[in-house]
Amino acid sequence: MLKIILLLFFPLSIVLHDFHITHTTLHYNSDLETIEITIKVSIEDLERSLESRDSEKLRIGTEKENQSVNKKIENYFFDRLKIYTNNKKSNFNWIGKELHNNLHDIYLYFEIPNCNKYGKIESIKLTNTIFLETESHQNNIVLIEFNSSNFNLTFTKDHETQRIIL
Repeated sequence: MLKIILLLFFPLSIVLHDFHITHTTLHYNSDLETIEITIKVSIEDLERSLESRDSEKLRIGTEKENQSVNKKIENYFFDRLKIYTNNKKSNFNWIGKELHNNLHDIYLYFEIPNCNKYGKIESIKLTNTIFLETESHQNNIVLIEFNSSNFNLTFTKDHETQRIIL
């Protein structure tokens, strides 16, 4: 009897398996010499990760949004997304956030000003551990748009750091 129950519920558990994905775009703006960073994440995943650090309810995107949300988001992404240009760590600035019209996702905006301060950018190295501490099947997809070149990278628990040569 136990085998029958397992055979019935095993396929159902595969279908109900959660997939968690973030989408990040790094766009090089040659006119301003900045790298513009856009990160699209699920509000639910973002709240789960931020609230795991402390038990304070955040209520992102609601009228009751916690006043410290922006600072918590900024600190979290500074911890979880590392960007190196020409093997030098680049610091990025928090620009803001915007709710997606589906009310499920949120766009987060950052930028690296004066990104050519270490000379012409020849390589970019990324470490992306967004939500890896809370989601076992997390995939972080990154699109890098640099002049006429595009690169697509995927980051997982087993593959947190990647480097591209421009």
